[in-house]
Amino acid sequence: MTSECRGHGHQGHSHSHGHINTHASSIQNIKIAFFLNLTFALIELVGGWWTHSVAIQADAIHDFGDSLVLLSALTLQHWSATSAKGRFTFGFKRLSLLSALGSSIVIFSGSVVIIVAAFGRLAEPQMPHLDGMLWLALLGVAVNGYAAWRIGHGRTQNERALSWHMLEDLLGWIAVLIGSIVMRFYHVPWLDPAMSLVIAGFIILGSARNIWASSQLFLQAAPLVDLESIRDDVLSSTAAKSITALKSWSLDGVHHVASLQVVIPDNLDAEARSLIKQRVKDVFAKRGEFDVTVELDENWPT
Repeated sequence: MTSECRGHGHQGHSHSHGHINTHASSIQNIKIAFFLNLTFALIELVGGWWTHSVAIQADAIHDFGDSLVLLSALTLQHWSATSAKGRFTFGFKRLSLLSALGSSIVIFSGSVVIIVAAFGRLAEPQMPHLDGMLWLALLGVAVNGYAAWRIGHGRTQNERALSWHMLEDLLGWIAVLIGSIVMRFYHVPWLDPAMSLVIAGFIILGSARNIWASSQLFLQAAPLVDLESIRDDVLSSTAAKSITALKSWSLDGVHHVASLQVVIPDNLDAEARSLIKQRVKDVFAKRGEFDVTVELDENWPT
């Protein structure tokens, strides 16, 4: 005898206005961060050319990449409210992987271009326009600081992840601000390309990490949870005799899928079997957002 149960490791969408309010707030936060980021990236591009600062140009490339990330996140957040339909039984969450991979490749490539330019500038250093560099840095700290604060107060996983992009931008502009102040007192024109190398190198490492993580998800790698601890937790807290065919994969790095067969004694009534299913879902819920398929197999006597 076999029974099957599907469930989410989080509460449903239908029982409060809180989910709707959170979704609307998340859309608003990401939208504000996107327009601030894109507008300032355009200002940076012109400002970097005007001030002859490759450090500012490096951050402009980074901000354009972040704008792509924010735009894809904004699109994903809109799509996340759409129910699965037709052949797309898991919905459209994996669109975020395409945008994450594409954005990371753009950021990576742009940073390589900046590194080449920075080495050329190190060979023939030029003192940037310090007044313009200082004012751009102050504006950059203000704009990115506000964006980081706004999106960092969001409640969704999407916003928490994006807040790291905003924090990276803020730290980059703090470095540019410090460099512009130092060069006002010391004639060290090599400091500007040196800062751009540090910023670009940091961005390349982060981009490579994101490319690798996205590639793993495309290959359906299991999410970063301890499946053995899940197995042990289920066995120690239920009447289950064993667990077989435990599999898990991730749709987008946040929303995961799991399936497993739980072998149970043959004398359990319907209520006991229902409790086991609920306990399995509770165990997965402690590890993240899981859509769990549980199959109960009775251990028939031989």
